[in-house]
Amino acid sequence: FQPPKSIRWFDKSVYNYSIPYNESCALGYSEDCLYLSIYTPIIQDIKYFPVVVWVHEYSHAHGPDFFINEDVLVVTVSFRTSIFGFLNTGDSFAEGNMGAKDLIAALKWIREYITYFNGDLNRVTVFGSETTAPIVASLLLSAAGEDLFNRVIVQSGSALSPADYRTYNFEVSNKLYWNLHGPFEKFNRTNLYELLSKSSTKQLLAASRDLFDSTEVRDNQRLINAFSPTVEASARGAFMNKFPLEVYDRKITNNAVEVMLGYTNLDSLHKLDGFVTNRKLLKYLNYNFQYLLPFEGRKDEYGSKLYKKIRRKIMDFYFVNGTVGERSLRRYAKYVSDQVIYPILRQASLHAQVSCNHVYLYRFTFRSSFNIVWNTLLRNLNLSGATAGDEICYQFKCKSLSGAYNISEDSNERHFIRKMARLLANFVKHG
Repeated sequence: FQPPKSIRWFDKSVYNYSIPYNESCALGYSEDCLYLSIYTPIIQDIKYFPVVVWVHEYSHAHGPDFFINEDVLVVTVSFRTSIFGFLNTGDSFAEGNMGAKDLIAALKWIREYITYFNGDLNRVTVFGSETTAPIVASLLLSAAGEDLFNRVIVQSGSALSPADYRTYNFEVSNKLYWNLHGPFEKFNRTNLYELLSKSSTKQLLAASRDLFDSTEVRDNQRLINAFSPTVEASARGAFMNKFPLEVYDRKITNNAVEVMLGYTNLDSLHKLDGFVTNRKLLKYLNYNFQYLLPFEGRKDEYGSKLYKKIRRKIMDFYFVNGTVGERSLRRYAKYVSDQVIYPILRQASLHAQVSCNHVYLYRFTFRSSFNIVWNTLLRNLNLSGATAGDEICYQFKCKSLSGAYNISEDSNERHFIRKMARLLANFVKHG
């Protein structure tokens, strides 16, 4: 639960997966997970290549082929996640954001050593998608990341997500204490630290699961992400010690960085597979919709006039006659997707106001056999567009689809892969 130590230079190749994200962790997973994989194009006329730092929990499942073909050097980063990367106890035991600090340590290493791999230290782009998007987007607001990169690409997430950036949460520590079978009737901080230090990886992962039940999510009026980027109590060595909106208000961002933010048109559809298989469930939203309203740090009574007014306005805007029915799946998907998309658009707007460089925005709607999420979870759904994660297999060569790439070079999919690779590579090279 401590900041990463200085990274040593290894004289031999070492490969490891990222830190475990569920209880069934495989052999070889450990908290010692800060590893970089570096892929370089064939060195011919170009002496130094622009660098993409791909930050993703599943980066080992994505091949760099398409970037390599565009003469871009690719570095993938593994880092601590879940309780190991983002536990915040409100003091020096676990200050929070350790996973983000792993990324900072990796960027410092890249800054110092990437030229030895023919990488251009003045053209470094950090690229994050979905679960890592809030961390990468937060680099724009963190003093810790200053001068370590030149460009950022953020997909399907932002630093303004309502599920992230809280201060120390006593309830998380309290529930961990009891899940680890704390020995006293009352929560004891000293004993919690001892339990956390002595427990195995498997025990910690098991204790960190299902910390909040549906009633607590409802009462907090938010999706609760127990282990996400947080606001640290101390400024010393912090990744983030102010709320993102406060940073934008004070105009103390990394404003020289060029930014590209993107999203898919049905960004949250992949989260609705239960409604996809049983659309009759949709009608029950008419009775529970008050628990699904967006918020920004406020907490109102569900029965209040204001809450009822907001609920009615949103339902009238998104649904025919203001009612959710069995045919409302696309409209409901649009609503829950907008809850992800709006913070992205908001960060793009706020950053454009304070930045002295370009901020680009894109919307991904293309669909083919390489939309990996759609063609697995949602293959029987007759809707057009894309959901979060669908763009990745056009940007990186997904190992799970390796056979599918053996298609004609003249196919629409191949043309689109080349266009996507060229678009991103041009941003990495030239901005």
